Amino acid sequence: MSQSRDTLDKTLHRASARAWGIATGLVLGLGVLGATLWIVVSGGENPGAHLGRLSHIFPGYDVTVRGGLLGFFYAFVVGYALGRVLAPRVPISRAEREAELDKHVRLNARAWSLALGALFAVVLSLVTITLFLRGGERPGDMLEHLDIFFPGYAISWSGAFIGGAWAFAVGWISGQVLAFVYNRAVVRAEQKVARA
Repeated sequence: MSQSRDTLDKTLHRASARAWGIATGLVLGLGVLGATLWIVVSGGENPGAHLGRLSHIFPGYDVTVRGGLLGFFYAFVVGYALGRVLAPRVPISRAEREAELDKHVRLNARAWSLALGALFAVVLSLVTITLFLRGGERPGDMLEHLDIFFPGYAISWSGAFIGGAWAFAVGWISGQVLAFVYNRAVVRAEQKVARA
């Protein structure tokens, strides 16, 4: 237990303030964007009555797709600043920096793509089959209009297969992009450490 705690502490101390800022910014930004888009898609009598109050903090924000993108930007900036401030600061020696080169984990793009693709496909297929077995009654605004983005999708057996194929493709692409961006960031961080 003590050894794993020491390893965790060392890993956290080695993380740069920029990495903490980007991670915190992405979490907050994607949270605001996701919540906004969810409310826009789900609609209702008074969509975004509570979330719309963010306009008091983020000028120009509203519960629309454009507002969600603007909210992502604002929340990312706030999250980045918080991450930079809250990041642990422990100076490391030159010898430690040299020892750290090429020790960072790289993401396997193929594995991430397969995992995300399979996850997205299974979830969409199971939800579609469940709705179909229940009679397809009122699947919700999001699934009802999914055929706009996934041609051929419907609440049926074949629709579950077609939707699963589309969801797998989206997951595959997401995994490739995620691995590429992360691995590039690791390489840049290692190069920066090497120059320091």
